[in-house]
Amino acid sequence: MSSNRPTAWLVPACQLGVLALFAGLWEVSSRSGWVNPELLPPLSVVLLILWKLLRDPAFLGDLRVTTAETIVAYLIVAPTGLLLGFFIGERRWLYRATNPILQLLMATPKMIFLPIFILAFGIGFLEKVMFASMVGIFATVIAGIAAVQSVPQGLMRVATAFGATRLQIYTRIYFPAMIPIIIGGMRLGLIFTIFGVLLSEMYAASRGVGQTLFSWGEQTRLAELLAGVLLVVAITVTLDELMRFGERRSRRRRVEA
Repeated sequence: MSSNRPTAWLVPACQLGVLALFAGLWEVSSRSGWVNPELLPPLSVVLLILWKLLRDPAFLGDLRVTTAETIVAYLIVAPTGLLLGFFIGERRWLYRATNPILQLLMATPKMIFLPIFILAFGIGFLEKVMFASMVGIFATVIAGIAAVQSVPQGLMRVATAFGATRLQIYTRIYFPAMIPIIIGGMRLGLIFTIFGVLLSEMYAASRGVGQTLFSWGEQTRLAELLAGVLLVVAITVTLDELMRFGERRSRRRRVEA
């Protein structure tokens, strides 16, 4: 175990080193004139503006709107996508019939459907939630299918032969084996849901972080734009890392079991 500890620290140390190098190059290149400061403001200036934004009531209001839309959409995406994936994955004939359609929809840019959602639901809260749910649900459906198909069929047959009920099969065989893949699918679903909310806000909205970022881009307020982008990236990466931590722990427990 002790021989693996240096390796375990090496990856986060390299990640922090790359991040520090990127931050340093950003600051130096802008301050020294290698890059036009009007196109790429110094990182220190961007971080100062970000600090001001986090105390700005108007921006915090937009952040609350986007957060609420994301939470509601994700509460639809996660259970609906996974349950639909389980239903399809358990039935081989249904999986063979729907898999080409799912792959086609996954490969299709979702933005082309956005005008349809605006025509159907307007530009309010409901439209953002519905569009983001559509964007995020495909990743969770495919994860649900993969989770079901990862369960060894031999265990299923043995459990059935010993008289296990459907509930016992789900709680003692299905879920322990599927948890790592389920968490991975939920991670992807969350990322796609955030992307769907921001995209719909940029396209047509009166409130929200996406609309604010788009407005700053139109006004060439690049320092504010970069500050907002950094905030979105930081929040998304933090949520993803928390879910990845849970995924790693579930995989480790499965191996130890």
